[in-house]
Amino acid sequence: MSSVLGSPDHERGVSPKRVVIVLEFAGSVKEYIVASQDHGSVFSVPEQCPHPDCRAAGSLIRWGTYRRTAITGETDYRLPVQRVRCKACGRTHSLLPDFLHPYRSFVITLLQQVVTLYLIVGLGWRRLMRKLPEDGPAPSTVREWVDSFAYGAGHLLFDYLLRHLLTLAPGIELRGAPPVHLDRVPEQRKRKHLGKAHTFWLMAEQLYAQVKARLPHLHFSADQLFPFLMHWLQSQSLPRRLFWSPALPTTPTRPF
Repeated sequence: MSSVLGSPDHERGVSPKRVVIVLEFAGSVKEYIVASQDHGSVFSVPEQCPHPDCRAAGSLIRWGTYRRTAITGETDYRLPVQRVRCKACGRTHSLLPDFLHPYRSFVITLLQQVVTLYLIVGLGWRRLMRKLPEDGPAPSTVREWVDSFAYGAGHLLFDYLLRHLLTLAPGIELRGAPPVHLDRVPEQRKRKHLGKAHTFWLMAEQLYAQVKARLPHLHFSADQLFPFLMHWLQSQSLPRRLFWSPALPTTPTRPF
């Protein structure tokens, strides 16, 4: 897919010590756990070190596992995530199934559902919460997701995605107005990020359409926009993250 999405650039921002390698897993969380138990490891070792200062070929070896929580809103799972180590640079990396987002416990389909209901459907908080599983995230968690996506998509990633999309479709037009409830967001900077995050979503759908036209057998469906975007970020050597909490000191302040 990277040949269609574009050639990778160098990692932007602070050079990471560890890189998350996002890999496709078409099954459920439970199926991933069963596959891990049956085969010891779900994924093959990637051919190249992902660190931008290394990129050594044939240098990765398995380096144990660590446990991750995956919350579906109905069940909490503990699952193993494979570590790999580069014999050339000595760095360790993790092989993350694409139903998870880095540093988030809830599965990515639930994250996408929340963002869809708020930014695209235009539901307010109360109506949005009624659409989620009973044992799903708390209202404060849901609000944090939206804030973090707005910061990541509307600030850090917006210009990069726009430039990339224009290289694929120079005359493209984006249609769709942000939900009217965004006008009631009191904080101007947050309101701006939310509006741009809405446009980011429209651009992401256009990116998916452009790639799908070039790769008819692309395995991602329309309801897997966020996994698709994580793979796109990886193809561009960008951090594989759509959700960036502006409250954390580790979050970049400048766009990629």
